[in-house]
Amino acid sequence: MLLPNVSEQSPRPARVLIAEDSIVIGNLLRFNLERAGLDATLAPNGQEAVNHLQREHFDILLTDYEMPILNGEQICDILRNELHDHDMHIVMCSAKTLELDTETMRQKYGIEKLLQKPFSMTELVSVVRSLVSGRKDLLEIVG
Repeated sequence: MLLPNVSEQSPRPARVLIAEDSIVIGNLLRFNLERAGLDATLAPNGQEAVNHLQREHFDILLTDYEMPILNGEQICDILRNELHDHDMHIVMCSAKTLELDTETMRQKYGIEKLLQKPFSMTELVSVVRSLVSGRKDLLEIVG
């Protein structure tokens, strides 16, 4: 008896690009997202994130706002206006959400969720899962 091909049974896991300059936080994010069954790639600065976006397909961009070389808003601008990707989901994280013009960034770049640091990994995984499943209505419930 032949066993079914696993790749035929399971859909491809959603791919998440994590743009985070803190190695500790970045590794923690990647670990938790991979544990949740997602394919996570870590970029330690904004330029490396853009390099990944130019070469690979991702379903979700999870970006810190404050980073060296290019910040989170600059990454979003390049994604939407230079790479012309208007489908990728964007989640931005920042310790300074009260200082950011979040409404303008949401309108300009289509940022679907802004997480205030520190946030729980459970909240993050819930947000990402809601985006992957197409359940944007759950975004308000999780934070």
